[in-house]
Amino acid sequence: MKMSTLSLAAAILFLYFSGCVYGGNDGVDPRNGFTLNDSLFHTDYAIRKNWTGGIEVAFTDMKQSASFSGKVHTVQFLLETLSDKVTYTYMPADSAAFDSKKNFDVALLYQNVSYKDGQEVTGTGEILSKPTGGSLTFVQGPQYQTFTYVLEFGERRIRGVYKGKVTVIE
Repeated sequence: MKMSTLSLAAAILFLYFSGCVYGGNDGVDPRNGFTLNDSLFHTDYAIRKNWTGGIEVAFTDMKQSASFSGKVHTVQFLLETLSDKVTYTYMPADSAAFDSKKNFDVALLYQNVSYKDGQEVTGTGEILSKPTGGSLTFVQGPQYQTFTYVLEFGERRIRGVYKGKVTVIE
């Protein structure tokens, strides 16, 4: 009995770790994603876009495509700057201590939002836009970027990671 339990444990560990090894999966790291309410959502794509007020960084399960239709999960941060090896923390912009080089005040969670032909279907899914806490850490690697993040929306807490290439949209 003890031997079969150990064999089962070894098989489970082998399958778990072999599923986490990077390989033949079109450059998608299977560990990328976030947890919310004990559920894991894979976010295999990262997008960075410059805008008038700074930089938008989003982690999503939707590949950018004009023909995509389906449900989407996305975590999005709006930052004034994005610097290597910096941890940004949530703070309301109207706070006297707010520093745009260390803080962000806008982050969003799109959960089960429907898309049709690459466009968001208004009024679908749930969009949380008022964080109560959180952080985002960015590290520039040699050929990839690493982001780790925590976001709080009241009682809901998101923990996520993304390591890979980021698509830059101008």
